[in-house]
Amino acid sequence: MSDIDTQMAGQDTTQAQDEQSKRTSKAPPPMQADQRTPIERGAHLLALSTLKNAEIPFVVAGAYALHVYTGIYRSTKDLDIFLKREHVERAMEALSSMSFQTKMHDPVWIAKAYANDEYFADLIFSSGNGVAVVDDLWIDRAQSGVVHGLPILVAPPEDIIWSKAFVCERERFDGTDINHLILARGKQMDWKHLMMRFEPHWEVLLAHVTFYRFSYPGQRDHVPQWVWEELLDRARRQQNEPDKKKLCRGMLIAQGQYRVDVEHWNYTDARMEEVPTFRDYKKP
Repeated sequence: MSDIDTQMAGQDTTQAQDEQSKRTSKAPPPMQADQRTPIERGAHLLALSTLKNAEIPFVVAGAYALHVYTGIYRSTKDLDIFLKREHVERAMEALSSMSFQTKMHDPVWIAKAYANDEYFADLIFSSGNGVAVVDDLWIDRAQSGVVHGLPILVAPPEDIIWSKAFVCERERFDGTDINHLILARGKQMDWKHLMMRFEPHWEVLLAHVTFYRFSYPGQRDHVPQWVWEELLDRARRQQNEPDKKKLCRGMLIAQGQYRVDVEHWNYTDARMEEVPTFRDYKKP
């Protein structure tokens, strides 16, 4: 082999190694710059500092948490604050004292606090279907973070995934956020905790981790093998449930798209049948 051939072979080897390194890198994605305006930052900082001063336990999720965990910046006007239902009224009172306009938007899961017509905070105490209720574990397992210079707690990635997994509407699908969270944090996540959260609805978790496998074939190991084996084994053993022949659990993930099943095809809304938190606040 000539010197030129040897040099070219060395370059090919180096290039192949570089490509392999890129494919197997476990480094977190680069952090995108926060592009919020000073007014938006001020409104969100006022809301957060007000709740901290009132000693109300809460965690931050939404776009801020996604930025912390994945580096992805998303321009939104709202601030997602997760807290237990029992603390919502006190939080609304504290924010009202600072001139926020507050209201209970939906007693199943959310209240709102408006700084002005453009910027507001969502006070979230459950998922919209009533399944992912905020409990002490959201607070106890939270991770430390900083938002606009203020030390706060960021919702655990496992519980964020649990909450987002049921958002599968035509106009909004949070599966891409779940994929990015697994890509960035899957190796560090507590998958036993996540499996516990999804215990009654494990098929939803199976669907999302399948989407993840398809999206990132080079990082499939971010989902532990035992999780796959457990979920797939459940699916293999599962059979039809005769007593649920006319039950539509689609209403748990996409109310808009499955409403026809309930209103015209005589299926029972699983939210009313299986989710007490939803039924208690929506019963006629």
